[in-house]
Amino acid sequence: MNQDMLSVQAPLRAGLRDRVLALRAHGMFDGLDDDGLLLLAERGSTASYADGEVICVEDAAPRAVFMVLEGEVVVSRHGNPITVRGPGDAYGALPLLARAPSTLAVARGHVRLLEVPATAFEATLTENCSLLRNTLRGLGRSVLEIRHNLPVDPEQPRVLDEGTYYTKPRSFVERLIQLRQSPFGRMNVDALIDFARSMHEVRYAAGELLWQADESSTHALHVDVGRVRCTAPDGRHVAIGTGFTIGVLDVWSRRRVYEARTETPVIAFRVEFEEFLSLLETHPEVGLELLRGFARDLLTARGAR
Repeated sequence: MNQDMLSVQAPLRAGLRDRVLALRAHGMFDGLDDDGLLLLAERGSTASYADGEVICVEDAAPRAVFMVLEGEVVVSRHGNPITVRGPGDAYGALPLLARAPSTLAVARGHVRLLEVPATAFEATLTENCSLLRNTLRGLGRSVLEIRHNLPVDPEQPRVLDEGTYYTKPRSFVERLIQLRQSPFGRMNVDALIDFARSMHEVRYAAGELLWQADESSTHALHVDVGRVRCTAPDGRHVAIGTGFTIGVLDVWSRRRVYEARTETPVIAFRVEFEEFLSLLETHPEVGLELLRGFARDLLTARGAR
């Protein structure tokens, strides 16, 4: 290798190293493995903006995920301020994942960003399980916060269906048909089959405690029949019924954030956390679809405030 090539590659390696270090220090990627950090750093670039310069135009297709390194980014929609992002914050992931139009983002003061193009960010989510899990954990925590640490927002009216109790266990084909009619129906057929295989039927009597707040979280429950009361530590509560999955959000933190107790006899399908992780590794598009749902919920909540 000649000296000219060495002199060209040295700053490239230094720039890549700087981007890796910036990502490692960024709260959004806390816990991300080295492979994930390297992929994002290779696909990202740094950019600077002057005070008042437009970073993202309003109502355009999201073009990137931005990590704020210096300065502040003012985010608004239709002239109404939404938030201000500063060092350690990220911008652009929610509209990208939700397939929603971008908001207006303007630099306040001198701003330096690390930008990962939209297609590269989504590709990295499907290629690197660590990034997928890390993002699921972060967005899942945010969804729990807007729902007041409950599986659904207690302030939003809902129609609750308890289903019809049955004695003969569902066949594998019946479970597949049921899943096709649920929110999991967006999965491809192979993922749906693997998910159905990971589900184990469990039955509970009325008044039975499923778990307490703050105990270890190891599994989720997909309710097929019955009614479950979920109570947050502050006393707020909701009831959920057939077709709803509980425990899937707090499973990422490994701690339960609410108590769950049956109000009627319940038939549910238990999914172990480790089996779900294996499903994500084999079918990362399942995790990506979950992220899209989380992002839509968060954007809806933001618009309601």
